[in-house]
Amino acid sequence: MADVTLSPEEKAELDLDLVACAAAEAFTDAYYYAVEKDRGKISTFYCPKQIAADSTVPFIAWNSVVYNDGPSFQEYLEGLSHTHFEIEGLDCSILNRKFLPAAELKGGSNDDAKDFDRRMSIAVVATGSVRLEEPLTGPMREFAETFVLVPNTQKQVPRNPMFEKGWQQEWLIQTQNFRFTEWGASEVNDGKAGDTKANGVKNVFQRRNQSVAKHFAAAGLTIKGQGKV
Repeated sequence: MADVTLSPEEKAELDLDLVACAAAEAFTDAYYYAVEKDRGKISTFYCPKQIAADSTVPFIAWNSVVYNDGPSFQEYLEGLSHTHFEIEGLDCSILNRKFLPAAELKGGSNDDAKDFDRRMSIAVVATGSVRLEEPLTGPMREFAETFVLVPNTQKQVPRNPMFEKGWQQEWLIQTQNFRFTEWGASEVNDGKAGDTKANGVKNVFQRRNQSVAKHFAAAGLTIKGQGKV
């Protein structure tokens, strides 16, 4: 098969896609590591709070509970017990290549037709499972999480970043939506005796560390074993 020759426009699109993919991988590696082992740094992943007439960012929806700044969400996560995320699927797409005005890009050309690799906003979708409560034997639950990442105006990012040194907050979370995709009803029912199954799911908490179940119940889980729609 003959080699495919890309036009300059196609090559530029491919280069942007490669940056977005590299950003998605570096971001998710760093973010879920922090959620699991370094929760004191969670707030640094979010953009500064901005309040407008029709919206407030960051907008963080964690199973129907909304947080509007990184520190308050970090406080919530710090109150949870063990979590271990296993990412099984990762997708990304470029939302707006001109999200950051050219004049606001540190080290940029100040040309509105350039520097898209450092000015674009990116959507990242992660799916997988999270182990709760105990490192080895805790219950596993499937989840889906969507992020919108926007450029960090305080960072001077090199052209076509590939994140060889890991994630350095080159982009920040503007919006986030986390959903459990399955849950056992008895696990949000204080682990009462006799409530051992819900929709065929065994109650794995069994009265151990009931505060975990209460945390997730407060996060908007229904007694039918799924997050609210």
